[in-house]
Amino acid sequence: MSSDKKTLSNQLSALLLPKLKGLSEKNAKKVLATVEKSVGDIAKKYVKLVQDQEKEAAKSKEKAEKAKKKSIEKEAKKKAKLAKKAAEIKQVAQLMAKEAAPAAPKSAAKAPSKPKAKVIKK
Repeated sequence: MSSDKKTLSNQLSALLLPKLKGLSEKNAKKVLATVEKSVGDIAKKYVKLVQDQEKEAAKSKEKAEKAKKKSIEKEAKKKAKLAKKAAEIKQVAQLMAKEAAPAAPKSAAKAPSKPKAKVIKK
């Protein structure tokens, strides 16, 4: 990033220094030192702000990914819970069907049971 700072400070200096015509050599050197220092500070702050923006963008992207992952996990849990309930309902229905099926033949079998032998009294 130091090369970025140097490039930026050189560009800013190139824009500002031609405006300083007409000063004495002594005053021009003072102004030049002040300008170079200020330009260096501006370049540092600019680079820092750009880095901060990149970090914030990365954090927000990561946060969005976490939220998306969390919602996907929540949906998966919800679907698993519904599937478990459906399986339980199906199992209960099967058990009820098994209980109902044997009960019907037993009552039908009792109706045509063997006739009792008649006892003849004398």
